[in-house]
Amino acid sequence: MLVTLALLGAPLIAFAVTALLTPPLIRLARREGWVAKPGPRHIHHEPTPVVGGLAMIAGLVAAIVASLAFESLDPALRRSPFEHLRIGLLLIGLSIIALVSLLDDLYDLPALPRLGVHIIAALVAVGPYLWDHTLYPDALGQPTEARGIILTAFNFPFVNQIHLHNLSPWLAIAATVFWIVGMQNMVNWIDGLDGLAAGVTLIAGLVLALHTLTLDPPQLTVALLPLALSGACAAFLIYNTHPARIFMGDVGAMTIGYTLGICALIGGAKLATVLLVLGVPIVDMAWLILTRTLRGRSAAQAGRDHLHHRLLDLGFSQRQVVACYYGLSIAFGAIGLLDFFTPLMKLVALLVLGGTVLVVLLVLQPKRVLA
Repeated sequence: MLVTLALLGAPLIAFAVTALLTPPLIRLARREGWVAKPGPRHIHHEPTPVVGGLAMIAGLVAAIVASLAFESLDPALRRSPFEHLRIGLLLIGLSIIALVSLLDDLYDLPALPRLGVHIIAALVAVGPYLWDHTLYPDALGQPTEARGIILTAFNFPFVNQIHLHNLSPWLAIAATVFWIVGMQNMVNWIDGLDGLAAGVTLIAGLVLALHTLTLDPPQLTVALLPLALSGACAAFLIYNTHPARIFMGDVGAMTIGYTLGICALIGGAKLATVLLVLGVPIVDMAWLILTRTLRGRSAAQAGRDHLHHRLLDLGFSQRQVVACYYGLSIAFGAIGLLDFFTPLMKLVALLVLGGTVLVVLLVLQPKRVLA
């Protein structure tokens, strides 16, 4: 009973704090001029507050801190010293991302320094593993615990498991940094329509939590983090669903992307599940990086060549495009969760999804791309 209350409490706390703080944040942003003005690459037609992510961060952090208090409720909710370290590293890295992203929302910082900070925050998440490459015994006595948040191994069809740590600890560190930085920017890139980034992250968080809770044994304390993230996103959608009264801004998108990336690594990598849930935006991001680079443009430069923009130009409404993303995320998230689907079937589903998105991107050429 107490475990159930804790699992419900984390998202409810995040939801309540985010929902309560967003209205005064809207008023503050309007008063201070922290708004996104309409422009050639924007969909909205009126100046809209752009720092809504601050409320989401407050809700997320409140839930994480509260989850530490849950440990006294039941022995099953007690975290190991390794988990406490990881929560601390997450909060430090999250704070770095939030601060720099807020400054970017207010002052439009250059792309290269921002990328440098993203890499630093990812290295903060890696933590002491940077110099201590030892894997320590877990509760079952198996050497799986690292002092930090690190992608030590992941499953793959035909080869069962790819153990990056055994190949090279530095390869594991590089893969971890690449994953976390990529997830930050992926969430930021889909934050182009009302409710899109928050809704997709909400779905991904719930799928990750369900995945974690259905393991044998279930990872109860690990599930609290994606549940808290989902609670914050759910509350923000009240104000961000079309027509949006506030945007999360880079401070929100980058921070929840950072947290989502870490959620997929803590307690053992769940990359296949995340790749299925977020397959559409991930393929879109990879394609844009490739095509922009081939055209001599900076991959970080803003434009209207995202998949969601192309669907809008085709005549779909914002609500229809967002609903399509939601539906695909839910459907492929279910494939990732259901035992009926073998690892090979999940790989095939991922390849089909990726191939379909690529075909759509090739067929729907953007009508307007900023130079």
